[in-house]
Amino acid sequence: MIPGGSLANLTAMHAARHRWKVMNGYTTTDARRSDDDYYPSEYYDLVAFVSSEAHYSFSKSARVLGLREDDLIVIPTNDDGSMNVEVLSKCIDELEYELEEIVKEEEEEEEEESFSGKNSVHRRVQQKRRRRRVPFFVACTAGSTVRGSFDEIAKIVSVCRAYESRQQHHQRQQQQQHHPHYERSIWVHVDGAWGGSAIFSSRSQIRSITHMDEIRYADSFTFNPHKMLGAPQQTTAFIVRHRNALRDANAAGAKYLFDPRKNGAEYDLGDLSYTCGRRTDAVKLWALWKYYGRSGLGSRVDQKVDELDCFVAEIRKRRNVFALACRPWPFNVNFFYFPPRIREILEQRGVLQSIIDDDGGGKNDNEDDDEDSYIQIPDDIAQDLAEVSVALKLRLHEAGEMIIPYQPLSNQQADCFRLVVAGKKDLKQSDICHILDTMEKYGEDL
Repeated sequence: MIPGGSLANLTAMHAARHRWKVMNGYTTTDARRSDDDYYPSEYYDLVAFVSSEAHYSFSKSARVLGLREDDLIVIPTNDDGSMNVEVLSKCIDELEYELEEIVKEEEEEEEEESFSGKNSVHRRVQQKRRRRRVPFFVACTAGSTVRGSFDEIAKIVSVCRAYESRQQHHQRQQQQQHHPHYERSIWVHVDGAWGGSAIFSSRSQIRSITHMDEIRYADSFTFNPHKMLGAPQQTTAFIVRHRNALRDANAAGAKYLFDPRKNGAEYDLGDLSYTCGRRTDAVKLWALWKYYGRSGLGSRVDQKVDELDCFVAEIRKRRNVFALACRPWPFNVNFFYFPPRIREILEQRGVLQSIIDDDGGGKNDNEDDDEDSYIQIPDDIAQDLAEVSVALKLRLHEAGEMIIPYQPLSNQQADCFRLVVAGKKDLKQSDICHILDTMEKYGEDL
């Protein structure tokens, strides 16, 4: 158990770096040997990958770990907000090619130097200046904060393992040419702080769209029961595939505290994390799980999906006043409210008509709507609509009616509203109508 999703993401990145360093001789798990006993002559800059929808804590984690700003590479997303795996694969290939070119250049310089008989100080300086960049970490998002999007975990893991599998071919080449080689290792972490609780769902459709069954391929996974499941703050679980990975990366072995001779020493997890003194967070998850069982927690997750489906259906019924801002994922709905004057502009331009057509306008009531349809706000009125969203949120707050957040969205220039449902509470149809009716009441003159 770790105090919050941000520290869980830092822990994953830290453990990933430590494993890479151990595999390549930059540090050791043997406490009897210092790093001075052996240190490779080559230096590599480690590179991490996250999507543009990933949590901001990865940026902070990269700074804490001392990564250069350009060594945290942000991968663009697909239209639905999931990581573009093809771009990720291309970026990893480019780093691999970049390093191969550096090695070739150094071979040519050594060969030229051997013919001339000169020992070039300039060449050694140039070699040190060349950046040998290698990937070591990829973060998957399981439920992004605003969109609620889920990355394709299995495909991302496949890209990383393919890169690692090319190790043997390159290693043989480097050994034949007497060049140092490095061990390839990419740690795949799944940040499920928001959406990871879907792992309790037994519905195949939910498990499929959230890629929960693919977590088994990752190196680590985190989720926050204090969010969707309603556990007390704070309750964050961090699960790692590799035995002793956290102990190897974090243990300081303070003898006054972590003494293996103590009773129950094998249950003391204090040295596995960065922090020491902690509350008994595990009891919160244990009690919740013990009382409701897996099926009970799964039902709670499924209920959220059903309730938000009803909310989306009501949005579509009121399509002249409200519209989806992006494809709705199971646990997040992003939408716009249009006051009459904005509505008139959109109608004149045919924007509302296009979304009505895409949304199933004119179909029979028992026909399914297009679940992926949403409106695209023209750029020239986006700022105006964004100001409406901010003003309406403030009015609702000041009136004591509700606190509903406005959010930036990567596929829109205008801020939109976001609805999520967390904890043990019901969102009834009457609640849904009240939310939308109240927004319309307070926003009509904006």
